[in-house]
Amino acid sequence: MARSRNSVLSWAIASGAICLFGHVAFIAPRVPSSASPGNAAHRRLPAVARFGAANSVPTGLVYPSPEEAEKTREVDGITLYSTHAWTDDMKPILDPSKPLEKAPVIIGVAADSGCGKSTFLRRVLGALGTEVEPGHTAIGEMLTVICLDDYHINDRAGRKATGLSALDAKENDFALMGAQIEALKQGKAVYKPIYNHDTGNKDPPELIEPNKVFVVEGLHPIYDEKARKQLDLAIYIDIVNEVKFAWKVQRDVAERGWTEEQVEADIQKRLPDFAAYVDPQKKDADVILRYEPSDQGLPYLKVKLIQKKGSAFPAISLKKDLTLTGSKPGAILKQYDEDWFGQPATVIEMDGEIDM
Repeated sequence: MARSRNSVLSWAIASGAICLFGHVAFIAPRVPSSASPGNAAHRRLPAVARFGAANSVPTGLVYPSPEEAEKTREVDGITLYSTHAWTDDMKPILDPSKPLEKAPVIIGVAADSGCGKSTFLRRVLGALGTEVEPGHTAIGEMLTVICLDDYHINDRAGRKATGLSALDAKENDFALMGAQIEALKQGKAVYKPIYNHDTGNKDPPELIEPNKVFVVEGLHPIYDEKARKQLDLAIYIDIVNEVKFAWKVQRDVAERGWTEEQVEADIQKRLPDFAAYVDPQKKDADVILRYEPSDQGLPYLKVKLIQKKGSAFPAISLKKDLTLTGSKPGAILKQYDEDWFGQPATVIEMDGEIDM
């Protein structure tokens, strides 16, 4: 007998969380010895592929500026900033080509850059057995994954001109993001902006049709109240600084050719904006995946799955505490209750490493 949509989704989320929870050696994945920052053949592909337009070109516009304002227009009460590279025939919200029978489930996944969002989404996609069409946005038969970096209001050159980071609320078009996520929840189609990570440009928006499940992932899915109200489940990936540094070194040194000093400088530069605009979202999340150094020290981890009580989705639980052996150093799993920003929560904690 076929599972209901909610039970299939709950199973997928649980599978993704447990895979992340158990993957405690993730802090220091091995890079092949033949790999080098300049050896493109050994660079890993992103977990959720994002491709911009083949003819990606800069708009040459910066928000705010007189030149941008002259080309910006309003459609159906929504401001279409010209920095998003709209074409004249595009509307931000439109009727779908095929209506949905039921409202979609929308999940938000929030975290800083390089902190495991793509890994978590790979687990969910794998659990659902979803085949993803090539393109900027990952679209499968029942699941669409939207990267909220697409709502950066300026391109990379524009942010250099404003002197603001992508984490800053002023560099993100939350009005458009909230309106379009609300429209998707209502079964509408949208023309969503594109931020091209390869070129740093804003490419012309793409058409996103309704789907049964949407995952909206990025720096700010829980930040804006209107967008947050559309979420059926809000997940925050919480990485303490020691672990974040280790993860970002692994990614940026191996894949971007950075030095450890450059990674450290980048983290420190982003820290004030992260603390102001990203980290506060964890108090409003339903589920928090928190990564801390193990009691045995790094590179081992203590991973906590923090689940607020009363969530719309079934909680994952342990029948009893476990001590796992068979590989060094082993792991301890336990469950307990705690207060999370004034709200009761159940925590499943795993400390150590098991060979999976």
